[in-house]
Amino acid sequence: MGRPIVMTDAPGCRETVVDGDNGFLVLVKDAPALAHAMEQFILHPELIEKMGKRSREIAEERFDVNKVNDDMLRIMRRI
Repeated sequence: MGRPIVMTDAPGCRETVVDGDNGFLVLVKDAPALAHAMEQFILHPELIEKMGKRSREIAEERFDVNKVNDDMLRIMRRI
């Protein structure tokens, strides 16, 4: 979707965010860190477009259905 991300640094979540590139990772249950990350988009609105664009690029690079299917088939052939 091309949106910047604020995500908790937890398994299954952290894989979608490159901290400072397409969003921000915050520690689980760290409300001040969450507030700080969100505040960055208010104080620096240019980050919204920049990080959103990177999110789209990363999603296309890592999670394209054709690439994922090719990887799965390659792995299944080895088993």
